[in-house]
Amino acid sequence: MPTWPGCVTLRARARAWLLAVLASAGAPLSTQATEPPIMTIGLAPNLDATGRESYARFLQSNLPRAFALAPDGTFGWYGGASTPEEARDKALKSCSGKGAEHCALYAEDLRIVWPGKESPAPSSPPGPLIETTDYAFVPDPRFLWHGPSAAAGLYVWGHGKNNMMDMRGQQPPPYVRAFNNAGFDIVRFDREPSHDYADRAALWLRDGLAKLRQKGWRRIVAGGQSRGGWTSLEILDVAGLADAVIVTSPAYFGGTTRSDNTAEMHTIVHAAKAPATRVAIALFDKDIYVTDMTSRAGLFRDALPSRVGALLLIDRPPAITGHGGGGSFMFAQVYADCLIHFVMDAVPPTACPGSSR
Repeated sequence: MPTWPGCVTLRARARAWLLAVLASAGAPLSTQATEPPIMTIGLAPNLDATGRESYARFLQSNLPRAFALAPDGTFGWYGGASTPEEARDKALKSCSGKGAEHCALYAEDLRIVWPGKESPAPSSPPGPLIETTDYAFVPDPRFLWHGPSAAAGLYVWGHGKNNMMDMRGQQPPPYVRAFNNAGFDIVRFDREPSHDYADRAALWLRDGLAKLRQKGWRRIVAGGQSRGGWTSLEILDVAGLADAVIVTSPAYFGGTTRSDNTAEMHTIVHAAKAPATRVAIALFDKDIYVTDMTSRAGLFRDALPSRVGALLLIDRPPAITGHGGGGSFMFAQVYADCLIHFVMDAVPPTACPGSSR
């Protein structure tokens, strides 16, 4: 199986890889001519190799986040906090807890705040690209925005569904941030919960992807978690809507709380007719919404390859479990780089390290 360097640690090679569309470097970053300063690891003063690797992990974490640094290179960071104040406090305590003096914040969210090296906040993305009373395609302001002409592609991410809970505005998970660091724009597919039925959402997504394609992004990825992933698989019955589909724990309860909709998933898979679309699916042990994961994995493995451009199945990896496994930072650290290669390489990998049983 192939292995690659960790995300965002080989920035110069990554840029060349993206521009040449070659599969030779570590995880790529922005293709913008002028990269946001926060993405340039070398700007952080006095960081040793360990510190640079930790800063790369910080860049993959979700917001609010903060990276603290002392003059001697001691560091600490915290990401995915509940509030900016929590991120700052925990980053500073992590730094000072290592015995360092004069720890100060170096980076916060999407900008550098170190005295004398402050960078302006990156440009805000546009408002909703498509908006109705039932759904919207919304650029997420917690991610860097490049625009159709500069971006490596567009990742359209769909949230899950939890009864009538409003999931709109939910931050996409860390593996999606890796795509943003690789130069992709990130757009949320937000749905109003009382009207968010699976087949209806699939119609919205088909229509939205077709309209977004017309705006000029060079490649389109559709993906999501749980019901968002289920809906992304439904659009495979129309060729050309997405260059890749990436889903984690796809699931849908259509009315009976004990049904995992096995028959409906069978129908979705056998309706797929997207010969140029690459499909990556991640399944996890202890997913309470799938009663027979072995059969579900077998369905994907046996029936999808002849109906799509390529299949990458991450089948119940060790140490990552549960319905929300794809949203974990561990999943991003282990699999995001492989997923980027799957989308970008001329010849996609057929497996990730440790991805199949």
